Amino acid sequence: MTLREFFASLRDICLFRSGPDDLPYAPRVLIALLVAGAAVEALMGSRTGAAAGALAGAVVGGFAAVGMLWLLLRSRGKAERFVQTTTALAAVYLLSGVVRYLLGGLLPLRAWLEGWLARPPRMPEVTGGQALLVCVIAAVEIWQLVVWIRILRRSLEVPVAGSVLILMLLVLVSVIAGALVTGAAGAA
Repeated sequence: MTLREFFASLRDICLFRSGPDDLPYAPRVLIALLVAGAAVEALMGSRTGAAAGALAGAVVGGFAAVGMLWLLLRSRGKAERFVQTTTALAAVYLLSGVVRYLLGGLLPLRAWLEGWLARPPRMPEVTGGQALLVCVIAAVEIWQLVVWIRILRRSLEVPVAGSVLILMLLVLVSVIAGALVTGAAGAA
């Protein structure tokens, strides 16, 4: 499968026309997507002034979620779908992350964060254009969640409610692992 065919399959997944089973079995592509996703996460974190421990926590949390996904697929007898499922999830994450990064660059994220963390907290002043960008970013996030739910539903062959619960589990695992690493980095 060529890169063009890969992007065509990814486009079809993003438009709800196909599922992760249409992606090629390509472990190297998966590794490249996971590394690129971690890089986008680091770029976003550096833009908002996140500490190195928080960035490490986000990366470790992501890999913990990938490990949990492997366990879930294996428990359902579908371990052979791991590479394609994770590739689809990572590609959608990377795509939405790039959009978030580019659109977030137009927003004063660091100033907003400093205002929220100030004592007493200050609500940021938001212009009409900034409000529109925030709405677009929120729409991209919602789209990402819906695509992820569909990918999980098709890969694990569960109903929509089950895939929502599985996504919540993956997020919970990611948050807990990330918090443990962030806390350990902060204590050191």
